[in-house]
Amino acid sequence: MISEDLLVEILLRLPVKPLARCLCVCKLWATIIRSRYFINLYQSRSSTRQPYVMFALRDIFTSCRWHFFSSSQPSLVTKATCSADNSSHTPDCVNGLICVEYMSQLWISNPATRKGVLVPQSAPHQKFRKWYMGYDPINYQYKVLFFSKQYLLSPYKLEVFTLEGQGSWKMIEVENIPSPSTRGICIDGVVYYGAQTAHGLRLVRFYVATEKFGDFIEIPVGASNVYDMNFGYSKLVNYQGKLALLAAKSMSMYDLWVLEDAGKQEWSKVSIVLTREMFSYDLVWLGAVGFVAGSDELIVTAHDRFYQIYLVYVDLKMKRSREVWLGGIRCSDRSSLVLTFTDYVESIMLL
Repeated sequence: MISEDLLVEILLRLPVKPLARCLCVCKLWATIIRSRYFINLYQSRSSTRQPYVMFALRDIFTSCRWHFFSSSQPSLVTKATCSADNSSHTPDCVNGLICVEYMSQLWISNPATRKGVLVPQSAPHQKFRKWYMGYDPINYQYKVLFFSKQYLLSPYKLEVFTLEGQGSWKMIEVENIPSPSTRGICIDGVVYYGAQTAHGLRLVRFYVATEKFGDFIEIPVGASNVYDMNFGYSKLVNYQGKLALLAAKSMSMYDLWVLEDAGKQEWSKVSIVLTREMFSYDLVWLGAVGFVAGSDELIVTAHDRFYQIYLVYVDLKMKRSREVWLGGIRCSDRSSLVLTFTDYVESIMLL
């Protein structure tokens, strides 16, 4: 009979789907797999493995349905399909879990286990709302930042939902909560988003573990004078573990502003030029969406003449690219909203 320590080590090496089947073997195995210790250890090891790219596409027939896939280079595996009744609220994917709005409620699902849960409402429905999902890598906790208000000119209130056990809501008591104006991103336990202030657009830091805001981050002058994040010309991206601003000058020219030191407000800038020699001449570019986790390989979405979507991985150093065909998934020339989450890892979180 093998020891429990050896059994844990064996189970940690299994992918999520076979691991889920192991829940049915016996009570001991189920107890181990469902334990907080095992989930934390599995999550920690998953973060060191080769990340996938989670790809979200809005349905071409109805704008309120999102399809999710994951690309593991070069294959594509369909992971989940979610529906949202409000197309103005785009989904988010953080550390293996997807959060999407469904029938005016938030739905969190795990594509690896194909299980999900509705987030309980903490208060009556508010007309104006915005939310971000974050992950605390220290305490292994998923949290949702939920901003809401009833009237346009009233200030936002902020609540945080912690996805643990039955889940719990907590009101964050802060004066002058920075009003969210852009999509957000979570990097190493910090949620970043753009907020309109009396001095223009600023970047906000929210620390998931402590549930506190950091100081505003000034956007580089060269970027703030030319680009407006509210209209989608710029994207907050993860570049080699650092927050970066990917600003589009055209479909083939970008400025990458990398936040080198948030405390000192230091940014570096890289100019990116994509040439036709890097791509297949049969593809039409839709735009750059981010970088492969831990590298400087740029991901660009594109479609062919049949409107079938591709992910194109561009090696900026070698000036070459490789294409991933997304299994015949099609986009529309009028509605081609594509979201790509470049650091997706499978989670053992049991919802």
